[in-house]
Amino acid sequence: MSNNEKPTIWAFGKVDNPEDRPLIYQSVVRDSKSRFGWSSEDTNDLSERENCQREENYDQLKLLEVKKGDWIVHRNTPEQGQFVAAQVTSEYQFDEGLQCSDERTDFRHCFEVDKETVVTFNHKDPRILPTVWLYQRPRLERITAVDDFLESIENLKGGAIELGDGDSREEYHLRAKTDKGLLPVATKLIHETHKRKDLERYLAKVFKKIPGVEYVKEHGRGGWRTDHGADLIVTMRDPLGFERKIIVQVKSYGWEHHELGAVEQVKTGIEEFKGDAGMIITTAERTEVLENEIEKISKEINRPITLLAGREVSAFVIRHAPELLFNL
Repeated sequence: MSNNEKPTIWAFGKVDNPEDRPLIYQSVVRDSKSRFGWSSEDTNDLSERENCQREENYDQLKLLEVKKGDWIVHRNTPEQGQFVAAQVTSEYQFDEGLQCSDERTDFRHCFEVDKETVVTFNHKDPRILPTVWLYQRPRLERITAVDDFLESIENLKGGAIELGDGDSREEYHLRAKTDKGLLPVATKLIHETHKRKDLERYLAKVFKKIPGVEYVKEHGRGGWRTDHGADLIVTMRDPLGFERKIIVQVKSYGWEHHELGAVEQVKTGIEEFKGDAGMIITTAERTEVLENEIEKISKEINRPITLLAGREVSAFVIRHAPELLFNL
């Protein structure tokens, strides 16, 4: 399988006899072999051409389509409501199978799997994206949500997902998909439609919608000859009546933000206008070099400097002034 080719995700349906499920599970995790049933006879061997013509084998011919690099998910294994998944490392094989009882041998259809990829999970695990619908599956079927399945596997390798009070798995992953999909696109559109001073004026409208903001002074209005590092000066008053002045530097950039001039400009603005805090808003993605410079200057002047970058910009607009982004 090439690096650009996506694997196929195969869902193997539940095992009819519950007593066989632990045997299948042990075959995967201990012996590194994924197995499929209805294969007790030599005539079930799909690698023999004449056997492929047998009517009782027709439903299993999809097993010949399983390739190295694909994934197999066993449903209700080792027990009801649980799943075990692993990545395939071989083509179709037919071996001696499993001794299920004194009278019965089965599960001779098999594939070698990578033991390092084996994961076991509950179907309600919040780390599994809800688009990866695993529970109601026939005996052998492809899972179409490949990217979401692979993301779910990565989630399982990481730590647990903490759901908030009253939150659901579906709501959590909807927000995650919005964060990864909608927000970057929205920020890109803001960048493309608002250059330089247009973006400053647009964000000034957003700040004016935030509760507690009393006044937003814009560079280029009110007779400024130079902005002295402040594109916007936002004056806020907290519930106790204390006033704070925030110096804002705005950058309409694409791709990633590596340029550090904005940090020095915010520093200048804070010193010139006696600001209590600073903020850099850039439509480009944040970078480590930018974050490090902000942290350094913030400590140097003993003033907090906040960074809003990339998708965070459209999230900021949606939170405070959605009507500036959507026709509501």
